[in-house]
Amino acid sequence: MAPRLGGIAADPSARQATDLAMSRTGGEKRRHALIEEAIRAFGREGYGGASLEQIASACGIRKQTLLYYFPTKDALLEACLRAAGERVTQEISAGLEGKETYWGRAEAVIHSVFRLAEEWPEFPMFIREASRLGAHAFDQLTGDLEALQHRAVRFLQDGMNAGEIRKQDPTFLLFQLYTAVVGSLTEASVLRAMLGEDKSRVSLRRREREVVTFVRNALLPAPAEA
Repeated sequence: MAPRLGGIAADPSARQATDLAMSRTGGEKRRHALIEEAIRAFGREGYGGASLEQIASACGIRKQTLLYYFPTKDALLEACLRAAGERVTQEISAGLEGKETYWGRAEAVIHSVFRLAEEWPEFPMFIREASRLGAHAFDQLTGDLEALQHRAVRFLQDGMNAGEIRKQDPTFLLFQLYTAVVGSLTEASVLRAMLGEDKSRVSLRRREREVVTFVRNALLPAPAEA
């Protein structure tokens, strides 16, 4: 006979389903925690320098438990790359909401990425590490960003057609802007490690203003075009 809970007969199959759901929820939380810690470790120490033992220990588990979720270090890296790409996409998409002008959209992207770096200090270093790991790793990171990339190129091309943006190769311009933003974020992350959080926050704000100025200068039409 099925055990009774509070005077109501418990359905064993229902209880098993509840236990399974709770297990999955706990498993997802742990998986998310491992990805976040791995991004921190890969950002600080590089992919080669970070160890699975270190990442597992920081999450309060054994390496063998980590390997249950991610059978190899490469599998963990791939999960980190996907998670980072998804987070960047979400932040930029949210920042672009309600922005109608070219300048409003351009600055919204910059502010969104810098806010993300402030909330997630290891993010810029992880992005830099991903670019060092070769085309395959970087393609995995940017896979989720592909729609945003196409959108950005169209935005730049439309601005050029409207005379609001200097005429040039929109894809190359996007690459230049990306390099400027990531370079500034990476420099700010290095300063954070050297100067501490308070001073690095000031530095991050300064870099943000500098990038906004750089982007404006890069996008403004030449006098002959205006």
